[in-house]
Amino acid sequence: MNYLGFGLASYTFFDVLGIIGLIGFAVCLLWGIVVLFIPTKRKHALKAFGLMIAMFIIFLVGALNAPSSDDDEYSADEEVSADVDNTSSTDTDTTQAEEKVEKTKKPSTLADVKEAIFKGMSDDEFKTAKESLNVEHPKSISVGDGNVGYVLQATDGFLVAYTDGDTIYKVTEASTMDEVDKIESDAEAVEKQAEEQAYEDSKIKVSGRGDTASDGIKLEKGYAIFDGSHTGNSNFQVTVQDKNGNDLENLVNEIGNYKGKTFLEIPTKGTYYLNVVADGSWNFNISQEPPLDIKDAPTTLQGRGDDVVFFNAKKGNYKFAFNHSGSSNFVVQLNGQSIMVNEIGNYSGSTRNKLQTDGYYALVINADGQWSAKIE
Repeated sequence: MNYLGFGLASYTFFDVLGIIGLIGFAVCLLWGIVVLFIPTKRKHALKAFGLMIAMFIIFLVGALNAPSSDDDEYSADEEVSADVDNTSSTDTDTTQAEEKVEKTKKPSTLADVKEAIFKGMSDDEFKTAKESLNVEHPKSISVGDGNVGYVLQATDGFLVAYTDGDTIYKVTEASTMDEVDKIESDAEAVEKQAEEQAYEDSKIKVSGRGDTASDGIKLEKGYAIFDGSHTGNSNFQVTVQDKNGNDLENLVNEIGNYKGKTFLEIPTKGTYYLNVVADGSWNFNISQEPPLDIKDAPTTLQGRGDDVVFFNAKKGNYKFAFNHSGSSNFVVQLNGQSIMVNEIGNYSGSTRNKLQTDGYYALVINADGQWSAKIE
């Protein structure tokens, strides 16, 4: 029982009885003490103390029969606890029910997947449709042109959905994961072939027979690689001229058959010409782009005769070791400018060169035999 609270709505009959008894006891006690000190009222003291005892008895009756506040709190706690337990139980039951539905969802067949996933749907529609299926998504594969193939594994096979990031533009089937891997490798092969074809198509092709002054060749400022050949018995000499008729450089000066690559720095964008001296058929493929496959240093490059070979490297100090088996000139230049080797005949040696920037570099090699270049 707590008589210090506010409001009567929460008090029982015995609470009120106890309060009345307590107040009456205090009043009668005070009255009895006061009349004891007043001679004319002293005769009322007995009456006051009698009422005081009566009020005390009333107080005891109310106090002993009033419900305990601890019991009320305990009951309230029990109700809250019961509510929490019921809520927790309900949530658990719901989760278990959802898990049960998920576990009992029938695994999807390839027919189910083909019905849900189709060409022309958006990527967002694909993701929604995939959630409705009971399938595995073991991986995604590259399908060329930077696009991706989503691989979905059903009970009886695989479906590959090709996407460009926005739309499913193709759907194909596979029986095994090996077939899926073959789809990826075939796509990579096709992409590589397309890149190689585009690289070949970018080359400028010039050909002729015997002594020839070529038509104009439009070149960009930078470097140009001349991949040429000649079939004949006499002198094969090729000189590059600018539009004003100024000779830039002799690309080739050989006798008889020839096959090799040479490098030329093009000073400005414009039209250039080839002056060719030959006794047989000749041709040149001219490229101003690096090859598609460039090795990373450290590496070893090998070849025969005149060549231009590329390598990727981080900036730093590198050791270059060269070997040549031949009887004529062996000249090696870095990017067609810095001479690293200039010897005749067989050669074996090394040199150091500091590369200033990250990127690809070209070794321009003039040789008549087998050669190797080790970069480390």
